[in-house]
Amino acid sequence: MKKALLIAVVFCFIAALAFAQGDTTSAPVTASVPVAGQTLILKGDIIDNMCADAHKDSLADFVKTHTKQCAIAPGCIESGYSIFADGKLYKFDKDSSAKVAEFLKKEDSNLQVMINAKDVNGELSLISIENQK
Repeated sequence: MKKALLIAVVFCFIAALAFAQGDTTSAPVTASVPVAGQTLILKGDIIDNMCADAHKDSLADFVKTHTKQCAIAPGCIESGYSIFADGKLYKFDKDSSAKVAEFLKKEDSNLQVMINAKDVNGELSLISIENQK
């Protein structure tokens, strides 16, 4: 009887250790501080870099009034894009900015989006973009 009890206790201990390890795979993370190479999911507002620079002192208020028409103006497209999420501004790399511009040119798109992106050297490399639901 003591032997069976000891085996049961050891088995429970091993099982607890196995479950404590958790899932160590690299899954997308909703984060406000990107880590190089990490895949992020961010919900926020697209803003062109020209307007972001011009309104950096009041960006949180400005993104509420920034229009899609402004964001797709030629000078704004040239400046590239960022996403304002969790009170911070995250810049897209050049290729991703081109993808954002194509997204914004669609009739049903808007500036409030959810993105999946990878941090590469301090800039976001866009994986996917969609309107917020």
